Amino acid sequence: MIYLAFAAFTMMVLQSLLTYFQYKNYQKALDSMREKGKLLGIGLRKGGFNLKGGAIIIIGMDRGTKRIVECKKLEGIAMWKRFETITLYDGLSLNEIREVGIAEDFEINRRKREKEAYSANALDKKRKKGALIQAIEALDKRLSNEATAVQYQEQRKEQRKKADEARVTLAQ
Repeated sequence: MIYLAFAAFTMMVLQSLLTYFQYKNYQKALDSMREKGKLLGIGLRKGGFNLKGGAIIIIGMDRGTKRIVECKKLEGIAMWKRFETITLYDGLSLNEIREVGIAEDFEINRRKREKEAYSANALDKKRKKGALIQAIEALDKRLSNEATAVQYQEQRKEQRKKADEARVTLAQ
């Protein structure tokens, strides 16, 4: 009985150790893409009891050209898996890769998508959307947030300018 408990404890420690190494690999992949100044989108699909397992996709987009410049993917159920560089999406625009992502999502969720079509606004609490489409949605959200922030800064700049002009006219 004590051997069974020891074996279970050893397996838990081994799993924790391998999870730690996988997390470090994830951080390394993110840092390597961030250093190059890319806009990142991260997608995660949980695998559940599926033999294929889950997937994590990190997409790097160049802000100037609005094109995908790097993509890394981790897929499977094994703890010793590492991120692989995917060159298939390099050079694609966001709209082109969105079509690929929707097709991938349809393949993954065939039964669900036959009942209802893909929608970017649909909630996905169980993370069953395709990882690629989630990464694209993350990029879309980040781009819209940046655009909103720029508009807000411009509005604030104009408000300050008007306030300064009003102070100058009051001072005269």
